[in-house]
Amino acid sequence: MKPELRQWPYWVSAVTGLSVCLLVSWISGRREAWDSTLYFIAGIPLMCIVVGVVAYWAPLRVWRWVLAMAAGQALAMAIAGSSLTLWPLALIAMTVLSLPQWIVARLAARFRSSRDGSPPA
Repeated sequence: MKPELRQWPYWVSAVTGLSVCLLVSWISGRREAWDSTLYFIAGIPLMCIVVGVVAYWAPLRVWRWVLAMAAGQALAMAIAGSSLTLWPLALIAMTVLSLPQWIVARLAARFRSSRDGSPPA
């Protein structure tokens, strides 16, 4: 892959996490996206779809795309003015809430490797 193209999975994942959280916060009027049910019924599924597509096209070490998405969500929290006193709790919550994205990314990468006949990453 060309060096300039190696960064796209990070950017797509991070911008998706940032955008989804900011959009859910804006629509719901909540400071943090996960305070709204919209985050769970629309935000997480949308992030799963995006990370699944990214993991399909970039199937090596897919945890990086999930981590980039979580970093985008953390940036959205900082932009929204969340209190840093609860930052350790927020990191734990972000880890738990990122599990669906990680599962989808692993499945997408495994599906890609089964189609290509290569071993899963």
